[in-house]
Amino acid sequence: MRDHEPAPDAAPRSTESSGAGAPASGVASRRLLSGLFGRRISGECASVALGVFAVLFGIIVTAHLVRLLNRAASGSVAADTVLAAMSFQTLNLFPLVLALTIFVAALIALTRAHRDSEMVVWFACGVPLRAFMVPLLRFALPFIALVALLTLFVRPWAVTRSLELQSELQSRDEIALVAPGVFKETRSGKKVYFVERFADFGQSLAELFIRSADPRGDSITVARSGNVERNDKGDRYLVMRDGHRYEPGGDPGTWRVTRFERADVLIQPYDKESPGGSAKSRSTAELFASDRPADIAELQWRFHMPIAALLLVLLAVPLGFVNPRAKRSVNLVLAILIYAVYSNALSITNAWVAQGRLAPLPGFILVHVALGAVILALLAWQTGMFSRLRGRP
Repeated sequence: MRDHEPAPDAAPRSTESSGAGAPASGVASRRLLSGLFGRRISGECASVALGVFAVLFGIIVTAHLVRLLNRAASGSVAADTVLAAMSFQTLNLFPLVLALTIFVAALIALTRAHRDSEMVVWFACGVPLRAFMVPLLRFALPFIALVALLTLFVRPWAVTRSLELQSELQSRDEIALVAPGVFKETRSGKKVYFVERFADFGQSLAELFIRSADPRGDSITVARSGNVERNDKGDRYLVMRDGHRYEPGGDPGTWRVTRFERADVLIQPYDKESPGGSAKSRSTAELFASDRPADIAELQWRFHMPIAALLLVLLAVPLGFVNPRAKRSVNLVLAILIYAVYSNALSITNAWVAQGRLAPLPGFILVHVALGAVILALLAWQTGMFSRLRGRP
């Protein structure tokens, strides 16, 4: 019994220690919950972003690929340039796809958390609203930095290469754009080509038909086969074998038929034109040094993309709120509406800056400030700040 006599003196010391550590324990608990929440939201946004990016990227790439293949089938685009044109177009659209990806991913993750009542649990545990911003920004900032890098440096290079490719296509000879099974008229309109099929893995032409316009009348040439050869001087010739040539005779209504075993036709390529110096193809450093309205508008547009990506991620916080009494798609419809208005407003103000109808500074910040005000108003409505302000005497 004597060994337990100091026990009454020990109890007060334990009580004092517990009372002093209660606030620190509450702060530590909230920090632990905030860290747990941040890791969960960031991880879910990242996993959702993979699926969203795959869907958006697949839709955009497929749509442009089908369009290019259709043009290649009609002969307006050479088949060997489809992959290069698709690559440059993809790089041009990549920043927009990334911005939409992080916006949709954050919106889906927060909407699911509200629908499954996880947000109620976090709010009940004392996690403040500002804690929602930190994990979202941790998830979005690497993507926003990538959007800025692509918009400022990679996209101008892709546009320049795309313009050079178009100029190269314009300078190609007539035969390079011929597609099998399609009547192809030359740019000058003086000849029409038709090839039934390619043979020898595209190295030769089978069943060739050519209609040529001539002051004396149209002439027609048919051949069983043909191929393109180059002489010592570098001139390109269409070599046709085993064919006939039909041309107007001396008397009206008569035709002269010539049979040949081999006939060489000189192919005249168009002169290559250098691509025009559009503002989209200029480097960011050149745009900074220019004072033309079109260059200023293009420079502002390149900075619009990362700023828009950041604001859209912040917009997902209030739009992710789901009212159980409302329909489940109300917030998604509102998100689409706000994005459509925001995107169109950016395009309109940027066009006004390029035309000189709007000063550069208002044209740059006006739409972003308006969206920021909308985000703050939605956050204030969601947190009940307006109700508390109305309740004040």
